[in-house]
Amino acid sequence: MTRLSEWALTRRALLRSTGAAAVATTIAAGAAGCAKKPSKLAIVHTNDTHGHDLLDEESLGLAAAAQLRTDYEAQGYEVLLLDAGDFAQGDNLVNRSQGDAAIDFMNVAGYQASCLGNHEFDFGQDKIEDYRTQAEFPLLSCNVVVDATGDTLVEPSATLTLAGGTKVGIVGVTTPETLTSASPLLIKGLTFIEGEELYGVVQGQVDSLRSQGCELVVCLAHLGESEHAAPNRAMDLVANTTGIDLIIDGHDHEEEDQLVKNAAGEDVLVVETGCHTHSVGVVTWEDGAFAAQLESSGSYEGQDAAVAAHIQEVADDVYAELGEVIATSDYLLDAERNPGIRTHETNMGDLVADAIMWEAQQMADDTPDCTIVNAGGIRQSLEPGQITMGDVLNVLPFTNYVCTIQVTGAQLLEAIEASCSATPDEMGAFPQVNGISFTVDTRNAFESGGTYPGSTYVCPANPGSRVTIHDVGGRGFDLDDTYTISSIDFLCAGGDTYYVFADAATTTMKTIGYLQSDCLVYYLQEACGGVVPEEYADPAGQGRVEVIV
Repeated sequence: MTRLSEWALTRRALLRSTGAAAVATTIAAGAAGCAKKPSKLAIVHTNDTHGHDLLDEESLGLAAAAQLRTDYEAQGYEVLLLDAGDFAQGDNLVNRSQGDAAIDFMNVAGYQASCLGNHEFDFGQDKIEDYRTQAEFPLLSCNVVVDATGDTLVEPSATLTLAGGTKVGIVGVTTPETLTSASPLLIKGLTFIEGEELYGVVQGQVDSLRSQGCELVVCLAHLGESEHAAPNRAMDLVANTTGIDLIIDGHDHEEEDQLVKNAAGEDVLVVETGCHTHSVGVVTWEDGAFAAQLESSGSYEGQDAAVAAHIQEVADDVYAELGEVIATSDYLLDAERNPGIRTHETNMGDLVADAIMWEAQQMADDTPDCTIVNAGGIRQSLEPGQITMGDVLNVLPFTNYVCTIQVTGAQLLEAIEASCSATPDEMGAFPQVNGISFTVDTRNAFESGGTYPGSTYVCPANPGSRVTIHDVGGRGFDLDDTYTISSIDFLCAGGDTYYVFADAATTTMKTIGYLQSDCLVYYLQEACGGVVPEEYADPAGQGRVEVIV
């Protein structure tokens, strides 16, 4: 039996390749013995669950992952249940407890390790300590370092000893994109190691695990394969290290099953399930060879009854609380990622920007000229019909407060040029706006001026080379003019690609005291009378942003 219902944690200092002290976790279960390869091992894995932990029409939920573990144990496999991050934030099922419910569900399902994803930071560093304390499994990341101590924020690696004595080493890696996808206010005092230094840190952990007798080394890598994430993709990590047998990836919400050559020219399997438990992955290891498959919603029907009942009980309470109807809509409100809200203007983007502008016009000391919100903060489309409080919080799950700042036209142009650097490809920074009109001509190549300090995103070498701003607040546009922008504290503080706003925020940022989700509720109820107006009928929006391909 390999489910780790009883486990011991042993902390010991290791020397990271960077020279700073780190921490490792050893988990022991079952009979002790000489390290040897299991005859049959199955690794059941998830990533980017984002609170979609309950069975529904699109998601298998965590009870399916728990049942798959049981299924494979019945076939004579030793089984590990692992996650590659972004479990704490997303659906209201976990958001209402700021991620605590996610840890509870993973405990009940029998998870044995997870890495930290970027969204584990959405509720602050103190919550990560809460997760670590509550979890009956190690939370891992070898590349997030506390500046004040030089130690990793959580354990960098773990050793799992199976019932037959085989040791499996687990290394956790968190995307350096957390620097820009999380609020600067929430990750203050942390360093996210990246690039060549990241490869060295991971190699140091792998070598240490091998020296401890680990027969297999698995990397839980919340990195993804998006081109803009280079050199911090899973494939980059594989190509610059040796000794990793398997990477379970996450972050970009893609399904993945590929072999990548490591630094020694050996094949390393990289797998990912997509997101939201649409699928649960299984990697089997027999006779020294891996095989990967996905069990998908609609085809796999297994559910661990006890796990399902526990999650359903919590869900009933949460969804009853959030069932209040806020408004009705005759239209699909589009927040799909790609193509959608991260590639062009959409009616959902317009609606959110309008709601923030409406609230800011009433409450802000300085009347804003325009509103900018990042598409990556708008997380769910809404079908025609009733819109509940729960729907609003699924659309806008982050605790971002609405603020105003004052910027020059030059700063505004730089911010929009940077936020459209990947256009027409998907990018979470893509601006959804009110009170501003602009064109992005993607026939012109984006000109990079390097990366912003402390960021993984590029700054534009020549703002205006692809973006033309036509009007701001009905005043035209001038590089030397000053404009008041309403947005969210995440962007005003320089988050995502909006680094140029950070300087202005130090002297001009004013918080109006409402969450962006509050603004949407009040706008729908008071300004729209509880009915989404016809002006939002077109999913492509109202013509505020033109993308030329």
